Formats: sequence, structure tokens, C-alpha cells
Amino acid sequence: MKVDISLIQPSPYQPRLLFDLSELKDEIKRDGLLNELVVRKQGEAYELIDGERRLRALKRLGWKTVPVRVVKLKEAVVRRSVYKLNKVRENYTVEEEAKYFQKLTAEGMTPQEISEELSVDFHWVLAHLNIFKFPEKIQKALWMGKISISHLVALEGPIGRNIKEAQTMINEIINRKLTLKETKRIILKQKEKLEEMRVDAARKVLGKVAPKSVELRTPNDYEEAAKVLKKIAKKKLEKTLTPKEKTTREAEKKRKLEEKKRKEQEKRRLEKQKIKAEAKKMFRRFQETERSRIQEEAKKEMKTGVAKIQREMRGLTRQIKKLKEEKADFLKKKAFLSDALNFNCPHCQNPCVVFKDGNRYLVKRSASVAIVPEKPATPSALTSLQSPKQTN
Repeated sequence: MKVDISLIQPSPYQPRLLFDLSELKDEIKRDGLLNELVVRKQGEAYELIDGERRLRALKRLGWKTVPVRVVKLKEAVVRRSVYKLNKVRENYTVEEEAKYFQKLTAEGMTPQEISEELSVDFHWVLAHLNIFKFPEKIQKALWMGKISISHLVALEGPIGRNIKEAQTMINEIINRKLTLKETKRIILKQKEKLEEMRVDAARKVLGKVAPKSVELRTPNDYEEAAKVLKKIAKKKLEKTLTPKEKTTREAEKKRKLEEKKRKEQEKRRLEKQKIKAEAKKMFRRFQETERSRIQEEAKKEMKTGVAKIQREMRGLTRQIKKLKEEKADFLKKKAFLSDALNFNCPHCQNPCVVFKDGNRYLVKRSASVAIVPEKPATPSALTSLQSPKQTN
């Protein structure tokens, strides 16, 4: 059906602040409007759900009426659809996403509710909302890209603890142009210092009430004792190392960290490529489906009916379900990769790796050694961590 273009109102849930219409106007001039606008009835007018750029381009081209498809959707579905349809076409800027999340919180939604409804990471939502806790100067620095939103995710702890301290750190990041890695290193050192201060404060209190001796009775007691002994052994080993050995260990540690970083960057790059390819494929499939449907309607000269809308909604529901299944499978694979843990084995004194295989954990010393199931810690294994007895 066609409606007067003046009756169509922009969506109140549109996060986009800037619209590039130059290419789209040329396409409409050349090919016409290939996809109708999706709207819902709001009183005597219509509220736009999909097609903000097309609507703006048509107004500039002087169109008086436009073809639309009217749907009935709940408020939550409209909010989610507008956000996701625009993000599939092009990612939002930091300012667009931050101001959109701020609008939703002003309407009464919590960061957790925003995260769940839009399928966005909670810390990502919180980082965007935290922007508005800072002065306008820092906000503009974020809009201009002088500091990334990932920096704010890393600063979540300092922001929650002391906003003035976090502001000082952000100014330092901007002035010194610190990378995300350098920022995380500073935050880690600060966290370690705070933990030391807490431990010292606790010692002063516990020194007056602490028992004279501790008995190991439960398996948990032995596990805790083993952890303490392992830390002591590590510290003593570091003290016995020569400067040359320390340099070698540090170089090896640095090499491993760089290798790990390289692999993570490569994995993220491949993930981004896959996501972009899937998004483009989905959007292309959506365009082809819509074009075919419109051509078929033009041939049959049939009006859009309730039954047809229901069929389309079922098709979209199946697509969304399929995408969720693909996402769940992707996250499952990602979780498997992240479960791999490298460590120096206290039993064989060699670098080992732990892999998760279903409900089992497997230990592997090197590529040439077969994988064997991990054995639970026993009192005898814990005893082996203690100093060996003197023999006559």
C-alpha cells in the first residue's frame, strides 16, 4: 500500500545520528525504490521501523507518497529490530551507541536489561553509560576517537571505585597516548597495590586474634596449603636464579606473551571477517527475498493481507532462530578455545597444557607426548611439594 510521506514519523528508537544519503539518492533515481518501508500504525500516522535512510532520501527527492508494509509488533520487538537492522548495515559510532543506551536508561531500563534485550555484552553497555559520568571534554575525546571504548571497559573498576581517580587516569591515557595493553598494565599494578594494602590492614587486625597453629584436616585445607607452598617455592626459586637465568626466563616469558597476543589478534581478525561476511550474506539474502516478494506482488496485484504478514513473520522467526543457533555454536567453539590453559607442571617440572574435552580435562606435556586424563590432587601429591626428608 502507499501512504502520504508526511504521515510517516521517524522511529524514536533510531540510534543513528548521521546519515549518508548521496549514493542512495542516486540509486533511487536510477532504479526506483526496490524495498518498501516497514512501519506500524500509531493513531492517524505511521511510525517507521525499517528504512530511515530511504525515507530521508525520498523526502529530498520530493516524493509525495511511498509504498509501505504495515506490521503489528510489540514495543520490545520494535526497539530490538530498529537497533539490530541498522547495526547489520553499518556499526554505530561510540556517540550513537552511548546516547542510545542513555535514552533507554532514561526510559527506565537497567544496563542488565539493555544487555539482555539487545544481546549486547553487559560491560560494553556499562562502558558506554559511564561516558556520561565524565566532563564534556572527555566525552568529546571519546567521540573523536582519542580514547577507545575498550579503555573504558578496562577502567570499569576504577570508575566504580573513584570517579576522580578514573578521570585522572583517562587524562593520562589521552596525554600520553597509552595503548589498551599499557592501560591494563597500569590498572593491574594499581590493583596489586590495593590488594597489598588490604592484606597489610588485615594482618594488623588478624595478628591480635589469629590462632597459634593451623591443622590440616579436610581436603580443602590441603589444597589451600598446596597453593601456599607453591607460591613459596616459586619465590625461593626466583631468589636462586642468576641474573642471566632471570634474563632468559623474562625473554622466554615475553616471547610467549607476544606469541599469545599474535594468536589472539589473528583469531579476532578471523572472527571479525566471519561476522562481516555473515552479515553481508544475511543482508543480501534479505534484499533478494524482499525484491522477489515485491515483484511477485506486482504481478499478482494482490494487497498485503494478515495471512501473508504472518507467513513472513514466521520466516523471519526461523531466520532469527537459525542465527541464534549459529551464534550459540560459535560461542561454544570460542569457549573451547579459551579453556586451554598453559602452566608449569609441579610434578614433571615441564611446561604442560590442559585441554577440556567434553566433561573431562586432559593434560599434555608437549606435542610429542600423548594426552592423558588429569588426575585429582591427593594428599601424597601435596606432600611431595614439601621439603624432602633428610636421610642418614
